[in-house]
Amino acid sequence: MTNGVLLLTFDDIFVPEWSTARELFAAHDARVSFFVSALDRLTPADWPLLRELAADGHTVGAHGLRHLNAAERVAEVGSDAYLRDEVDPCVAGLRAEGLDPRTFAYPYSARSETSDALLTKVFTRLRGGLSVPEGRELADIGDFFVPVAELPERRILIGAGADNGAQHQPRGNSDAMLLGGLRRAAERGEVFTLIAHAIADTHEHNYIAPARIDWLLTQAAELGLRCLGFDDLPEAGSLITG
Repeated sequence: MTNGVLLLTFDDIFVPEWSTARELFAAHDARVSFFVSALDRLTPADWPLLRELAADGHTVGAHGLRHLNAAERVAEVGSDAYLRDEVDPCVAGLRAEGLDPRTFAYPYSARSETSDALLTKVFTRLRGGLSVPEGRELADIGDFFVPVAELPERRILIGAGADNGAQHQPRGNSDAMLLGGLRRAAERGEVFTLIAHAIADTHEHNYIAPARIDWLLTQAAELGLRCLGFDDLPEAGSLITG
């Protein structure tokens, strides 16, 4: 792994919507990551679809049993109670369905030094996130980018929003902002992480349109970026090879 990498990630419970993009991902030879929360809201029909995504080579990770703010909950109830009530049941529920969650995405991207120290003992990697401040260019914010050479030692990756909108209203970063991030990652040999949610042309919740995914993956391929899942990344202390 010597060139730049795109990490395209999807959060929450939108399993049927994610499943509709299987052929799109396959057409681009792309692997992505799905971070699942609120397992009690999944239907019996969702689990076979999630296992199909995992069988396709995509990463399935944990996103918390109730999608709680980790920084707040750890501060309020302590580390042991947070693991017992929010993390362990999510991991156990996914494992009971034949899945292997080795990575975790913070709900609301809310994290703290305490939660990082706690959860890096449980998972191989964590994903946080940041909003791009008004007037700034995404490509100028170093938090979103990790040099590939430093990846084996980097346990926490920070993502930028890739959704088209929510509640039928535009939101998130523009195509131009995202393309700038892809170009930086390609030029500098970096890992660039993006966060999305439901996959649909429109949705009542946060969503990314299939056309935008197709565009992102096309641009990434033209720039020489590989689209990988979190489980494809080298673990801490491993060597990077071509």
